[in-house]
Amino acid sequence: MNTTPISDARALRSAAENFDALRGKLPIPGDPHRGPDSVTVAKQISELGKGITALGNEVLIRTASPDLDAHTAKVISDFAAAIEPAGEVASALGSVAHQLSFLERTEHLRDQPDAMDAREAATLVIGDALGLADASLRDASYSLYAAAAAASPPPRQLRAARSRSTTAAPLPAAAPSTVPPATAAPSRTTRGR
Repeated sequence: MNTTPISDARALRSAAENFDALRGKLPIPGDPHRGPDSVTVAKQISELGKGITALGNEVLIRTASPDLDAHTAKVISDFAAAIEPAGEVASALGSVAHQLSFLERTEHLRDQPDAMDAREAATLVIGDALGLADASLRDASYSLYAAAAAASPPPRQLRAARSRSTTAAPLPAAAPSTVPPATAAPSRTTRGR
């Protein structure tokens, strides 16, 4: 496969947009219109699986390329780095599906004191897992957006202006990140599990 910085940036941005779309569909505990249910979570797990497969395919096609250069190696690393938070999302959504199944199986016991405590704990686990899924999807999409910005070549007008200048400064190595500083993802070490 022969990739270019533009096609790499486009592929990275597309992957980021897919994770953003999935994040926008996450259930919200307590929301009557977007509360978690088994069918919705199962669909999201399936969509996430497709996204992880797409990341793996991007790594595979570039790794198998006979003309592997430093730029391609960086793009491979960028796609591969997004797999870790995507795996965290899969784990979190699996936990949500498990707890929802428990709640459905114990619905007829909900008025019994022991079951009430267990069901309340399951609801708390669902909320925590959905929070982790949201943060991990954000991590994956932000890292992919930043990688897309770094992989993009400078705009055509900038290259043309620099070529006309008699004192042209060298082109910057990477474009600045398009992720606004106010919305940057929290450090992975500060997030609870």
